[in-house]
Amino acid sequence: MRFRLGLMVGGAVGYVLGARAGRQRYEDIRRWWAAAKRNPSMRQVTDVSQGISDLGRSVVAGGLEKTSEAIRRQS
Repeated sequence: MRFRLGLMVGGAVGYVLGARAGRQRYEDIRRWWAAAKRNPSMRQVTDVSQGISDLGRSVVAGGLEKTSEAIRRQS
């Protein structure tokens, strides 16, 4: 799932940067993105993604802390 999301985001960024050559299309994309950011569904997806990211970071940090404690005990 993360790969697919990353692929979609990368494709979108590449498309927007490539579309800058066509100013009208770039402006269309910019207007669409601004409208999408105001959409409550988009905000919800953003909030959920942020929560998942924060949870992942805390899990990794907790695992690193336990590992470092185990290494200290062995020394």
